[in-house]
Amino acid sequence: MTDPQVAPAAPLGDVSVPRVVLAGAHGHGRGHLENLARLHAAGRVRFVGVADPRALCLEEQALAGDGAWAPDLRTLLGTVTPDVVVICTPVHTHTELAETALRAGAHVLLEKPVAPTLADFEHLVAVQRETGLAVQVGFQANGSGAVTELRRRIAAGDLGEIRGIGATGLWWRGEAYWNRAAWAGRRRLDGREVNDGALTNPFAHAIAIALVLDGSGGGDPVRRVELDTYRTRAPESHDTASVRILTARGTPVTVAATLCAEPESEPVVTVHGSLDSVELHYTEDLLISAEGATRHTRTDLLENLLDHLADRSVELLVPLAGCLAFTQVVEAVRHSPDPLPVAQEDLVDLIDLTRRAAAGGSLYSELGADWARATPFTWTPASSTLSSSAPSSSALEGN
Repeated sequence: MTDPQVAPAAPLGDVSVPRVVLAGAHGHGRGHLENLARLHAAGRVRFVGVADPRALCLEEQALAGDGAWAPDLRTLLGTVTPDVVVICTPVHTHTELAETALRAGAHVLLEKPVAPTLADFEHLVAVQRETGLAVQVGFQANGSGAVTELRRRIAAGDLGEIRGIGATGLWWRGEAYWNRAAWAGRRRLDGREVNDGALTNPFAHAIAIALVLDGSGGGDPVRRVELDTYRTRAPESHDTASVRILTARGTPVTVAATLCAEPESEPVVTVHGSLDSVELHYTEDLLISAEGATRHTRTDLLENLLDHLADRSVELLVPLAGCLAFTQVVEAVRHSPDPLPVAQEDLVDLIDLTRRAAAGGSLYSELGADWARATPFTWTPASSTLSSSAPSSSALEGN
């Protein structure tokens, strides 16, 4: 890996092979680093640079190959001209970096969540519309064939009338998780909105998938969000919370999630229909119904973006504008009161309560547990510059 201050940009080479750079190569970004090395080796992309304030170790340099390195994206873009920028940085930097990439003429794969505020999201959509470039959001679980199949069954009426969707998140995250970065578990940092927490980050997939399964595609505004939040080890944000969302279609979606569960279990999204109910184990690409269990393959979101750029008839799996409903839930969390402090040892029957809340469409505070005494908060979206009458994703992507 070369320093752009002392090395020239890589030659253009085969223009049919998209040039890609990565912003953020550590933490979760390591997965993107490995994926880009794989795609480069396969000849699918030319991996031409990494922007990260931390220099790469020898192993990371080997993955990055001969591409340039810079401590920040703006510096890197001064020495290489990518077709695509992959952004995997702290959420409070997403809007600025994605706008920088778009205005430099690059398409973007942006890690979830899109932004810490609805205003940031709407600004980024406006920039994307202005530039006519594609933005794919990194809700990787939405690339699962299990999600596609469940959406097909719902649309075909196999489940009957959809009466509700529930999701559980039961993971454990210790002190190392909350100490991994200055922004981890923060609502704000140095005057900037961060809005990190169980619902908005680790279990964002559960919310986003549930909203897509509802049938609105995630691009229609929600009607109402109710939630209660709790904090045991997180510095200031929630590590345990429940949220009930009334979607644009009138479907109640309830997600109960905690990072304090022992033992852990994988997240489950359950669609309850009048004829059948189906469980989606999205981290395992697994569907379970009365007919049995089926496991599915997953499409890589960067490869889907590359396919879209080569053939605009290929739809993006997670277009930016389709993340409106999820970002409205993020906005509700941002406006909610500070989480109620709770001692870990006081979280009695946490696993059972989490499952009961999701199955019954209840908040934790409605189930009578002594520790779950947070006052529920209700958020209703004001009129937005984005609405159900917004252009289709293909129009937003400049097709």
